[in-house]
Order: sequence, then structure tokens, then C-alpha cells
Amino acid sequence: MVSCKKLSFNSIIFISILTSIISCKETPNYNPFDNQFNVSVSKLIKDKCDTIDAGCGYRNLQQNSGKLRTYYQVFFGDFENVLAKGFSYYLDTIKIDTTSIYKINRDSILYKKINPALLDKELHKFNYKYLKQENNNVFITNNKDTLSLGFSYDIEKGSFLRYLMYFKVPKTE
Repeated sequence: MVSCKKLSFNSIIFISILTSIISCKETPNYNPFDNQFNVSVSKLIKDKCDTIDAGCGYRNLQQNSGKLRTYYQVFFGDFENVLAKGFSYYLDTIKIDTTSIYKINRDSILYKKINPALLDKELHKFNYKYLKQENNNVFITNNKDTLSLGFSYDIEKGSFLRYLMYFKVPKTE
């Protein structure tokens, strides 16, 4: 009878360990280009990622320092599952006259030429490099894939903040 209880206790321990291993979420590696989507949202929060409202109930948990800031996107109603990821690359801040903010040609500021060397410095960490800038897109490559980054901006306190955006969803099988 003792061995039966011991076997039962050992079985429970084994099943508990196996269940925790199978249901474990990965530690985020902050690589916006790979296919790691099964990441621990609690680890993102512990890493002090900023929570940014992406609209329609979506939240981006984004790194809070550096020019290239990787983010993982979750839905407010399902906060534990990463649905997408990407990055924001902060290009520059341009001071603008707040009295003429609605009269300026935003496109002339937004699509201004970027500094490829600075972008390459950040992309090198992920084996990507700057390829070219055409109109409102910047193209990057890793010799296998060519990706398009879109321009975006925010206007804050008399400044025009320009950045590049990249967004990726998991591949469905």
C-alpha cells in the first residue's frame, strides 16, 4: 500500500512538471524578425516594457529605450497571447512652429531622407541591412528577404517625431 501511495505521489509530481514544461511561455528575445510569438507577457511586463494603446483593444508591449524598440502586440481581452510583433525605429525629432502646425506639408517632413548608416547599426543585430529608400518606404534585406518599413509620426509639444514601423503576424499553417 505504501508503494502505491508513493507511486501516486511521484506520478502527480511528474505530471505537474510535464504540464508546466509544456505550457511554458518562452522568454522574449526581442527579435522582431523571427517567429517567436509564444512569449511570456509577464516577462515583458517585468522587463518594464511600455504599454502603448494600438487602437481597437490592442496593446503593444514595447521596449522603452534605444532607437529600435521591439514590441509584442496583445489583445486586451486575451492579454496572455502575443498576436503580432514588430518594431518602431525612431529617426529624429524636428521642431515645428506650433502656430502653423496645420499649414505645414507633413509629407515633406515625413519622407525626408534618412541616415542609412544609423539604421544599419541597429539592423545589424538582426542580420538585416538598409537597401534603399523610395518615396514613402524604406527597404531592408538580409539577403533572403526584402522587407518594407513604413514611415509614421507623432506630434508632441511642438515637435514632429519621425519613426519607421515594422509589423509581423505569425504564419498560419
